[in-house]
Amino acid sequence: MKNRVFTFALCLMITVAGAWAQNLPANIWASPQSNTTEGRYRSNADNFIRPDQYTGVGFNKWFGMVSFLQDTSTAEAIATAGFAAKVSKVYIGAFYSGNFWAGKPVNNYTEEEPATVPSGGSAGKVYDVYNNNINVGGATNPVNNAAVLIGVADMGFRLTYRTNYQLFKKSDIVTGNYLYNNYRIERGYIAPQIAWAMAKDLTKNGIRPYATFDLVFDRDYQKTETAGPDGADITGEKIGYSLNHIDPSFAAGLGGYTFLNKDGFRLSFDLDYVLTFNIYDNEYSYIENGEYKTGKIKGEYSPATIDYVEKSLVSNLVTPSLSGQWGKDRLALRFKLNLPLTFQSYDQNVMSLNGSELVYDGASNSEFTFIFRPDVRLALQYKIVPDRLTLNAGARIQATAITVNTTDQKNYAAGNKVSARKLHQDSYGSGFVSRFHLGAAFNFTENAWVEATTGVTNAYGNTGTIEVFGTGQNGLFSFGSILAGFKF
Repeated sequence: MKNRVFTFALCLMITVAGAWAQNLPANIWASPQSNTTEGRYRSNADNFIRPDQYTGVGFNKWFGMVSFLQDTSTAEAIATAGFAAKVSKVYIGAFYSGNFWAGKPVNNYTEEEPATVPSGGSAGKVYDVYNNNINVGGATNPVNNAAVLIGVADMGFRLTYRTNYQLFKKSDIVTGNYLYNNYRIERGYIAPQIAWAMAKDLTKNGIRPYATFDLVFDRDYQKTETAGPDGADITGEKIGYSLNHIDPSFAAGLGGYTFLNKDGFRLSFDLDYVLTFNIYDNEYSYIENGEYKTGKIKGEYSPATIDYVEKSLVSNLVTPSLSGQWGKDRLALRFKLNLPLTFQSYDQNVMSLNGSELVYDGASNSEFTFIFRPDVRLALQYKIVPDRLTLNAGARIQATAITVNTTDQKNYAAGNKVSARKLHQDSYGSGFVSRFHLGAAFNFTENAWVEATTGVTNAYGNTGTIEVFGTGQNGLFSFGSILAGFKF
């Protein structure tokens, strides 16, 4: 279980990092230029929807962009579109990214009167009676993200909504050779975010503070009510599993302070903070007088693994960083050194059912984990044809994590404590991981351009082959994402 906690914390450091600089949350969008250069060189296609940078987009009437990306994890095409305009002194930006309904689970059914059910009884709709399966959620869920940015008085306010939530809720159906009065499954997340930032420096050396608040409602839940012979002895609604959690998160940052600017070289300091909670409030079933009853648990209920587990998590992520940039003639270089420090508290209690009540039964762990995993991001821009064609390149090198874990463990049997101990564990990873990207941007005019990420890249974690002049998907002329932008 400790390994799972460590993995979660490391993933948290990676995914939350995208929000520090006021990008859209959880990396739902970054332009090909920004992706290629590890966020060191953003384009107007990024800045138009950023609360701290929208004033720099520079258009008279409107801005627009469209992009298509092949998601390598699901093989789904992701469409992205954005638009911005100015109404009087108010800036309005809108954004969409997703695959609409692609990958939506299909639950075909037939209607019979009466329906033939192997276990007896009848129903009006028969769902997948031969496949014995109801499909909800999974790796190919449709994903849809939208955002609206309002800019006024040198401040930006953005509301973002993202989801891949799926719900199946039917009455009087047959599936898996069972007749159900009611059948409900939920899977996926619903995640709104509110972001605020200053859109101009507060001092001559920088500082643009920002703050964001996220709520992630993660649903994984099944509740059924059977009918017919298989449900004659036990009636009522049965919780199949209940693994829901709510993850509120608050982030704030300094917005960068430049303390050295000399001979074309600039050096800046920044500080970001993220506070994240995992909150669990689920249900479980127990039998009383031949009827299913429902209880509450501040954790997860899953008969497929350990039945009852109380959980809670609080994570504090503090990231000081140092950024530098230099440019001369056609060449420009940038870097950013992140020093993320994670302080995480995690509690887990294994429980068992004693009548209608839950009691501690097994290991109860209270863990404190510290994680330090620095990384450096490097970027290069070279103007092959000034004002027309630019080469973009970027790399990220991430050191192995240093992890220090202390666990207070108590062991219970049927509600009684039988032993206690304290565990101390340190771990050091086995090596660095890195990734590299190559891309280009071409300006048709000062008002129209395209950006692309080429196939010259390697996957995160030192896997994949780089073939600069290859003709396949790893070659210079294979494009993983393409964007077209316009401003007038």
